[in-house]
Amino acid sequence: MASLPCMYRHRLIVRNKCVLPSLQKYVASSIEERSIALLAVRYQSSSASTGEANKDQDVEGKANESQHGVFNNFSELSKLRLSSLVVATTSAGFLAAGGPISWTTLTACSLGTAFCASSASTFNQVFEIERDRAMKRTSNRPLPRNAVSKENAILLGLATGGTGTATLALGTDAVTTALGLGNIALYAGLYTYMKPRSELNTWVGAIVGAIPPVMGWTAAGGSVTDAEALILGGTLFLWQFPHFFALSWMHRRDYARGGFEMVPCNDPTGNRTASLINRYTWYLSTIPLVATGLGITNSMFAVEGLAINAYALYVAKKFNEERSNGNA
Repeated sequence: MASLPCMYRHRLIVRNKCVLPSLQKYVASSIEERSIALLAVRYQSSSASTGEANKDQDVEGKANESQHGVFNNFSELSKLRLSSLVVATTSAGFLAAGGPISWTTLTACSLGTAFCASSASTFNQVFEIERDRAMKRTSNRPLPRNAVSKENAILLGLATGGTGTATLALGTDAVTTALGLGNIALYAGLYTYMKPRSELNTWVGAIVGAIPPVMGWTAAGGSVTDAEALILGGTLFLWQFPHFFALSWMHRRDYARGGFEMVPCNDPTGNRTASLINRYTWYLSTIPLVATGLGITNSMFAVEGLAINAYALYVAKKFNEERSNGNA
């Protein structure tokens, strides 16, 4: 600010050497005052703009946070990761049929199955709000923490179930559509009903997990009675027992809090759990041999399958020797 008055004073003196010192002082003072006023106006304008910008950023940030929260709630209700696994097994069943691939049918089958899985998971959580709230591993789900209302969750379940069934009906065939709709009822209905009442819920849940690859097979033109369909479904059915018994052993106390009837909850020594894990791992290891014997796969599949299952049997043996969470 001091440079401006000096500059103006210099110009005045050069142009008129008779200018009085008082006039020089007055001009300098006026210029300085105007400069200060101009800076003040600019500062106020800048502050106002900054304030408005900060408010806009706050609003935008809250909107983004809200959208992020909605997506997370949808993801948790739909069990998005589990649904992704379902899509993978369905696609595998479809591709296993071989021959020319109809990408339209494959897409419809995969998306329809994913929506049906999402619907089943949502309804399962609707029916288990209080039990989920009692368990540590599920207490932070959207419904137990009241992040989503029960009514909205039901609407989500209906919407995804309807969309999934319609997608299967329009893009695949009647058998695949019936399997998708039936799996919603089996998971959200019988399986959910049995969980607090009978240990057999695990076997019902395994049927639910075995159906998606069969849906892929039927969507590709196969039949549910084909040996290939039975091998695909049987593999997923048997695999789930070692996996889930190990998982429920690690969380047995939590399942007990929720009032669920799981084998490990009623097996303090772990003997039954270890026996079941070992038994179903042996059953699973026979699949490559059966598939090769029926001519569904070549002999290399049997060799590779035995190598993989040998490791699974080793892990099962370790758990049988020491029933710890680390070995589960």
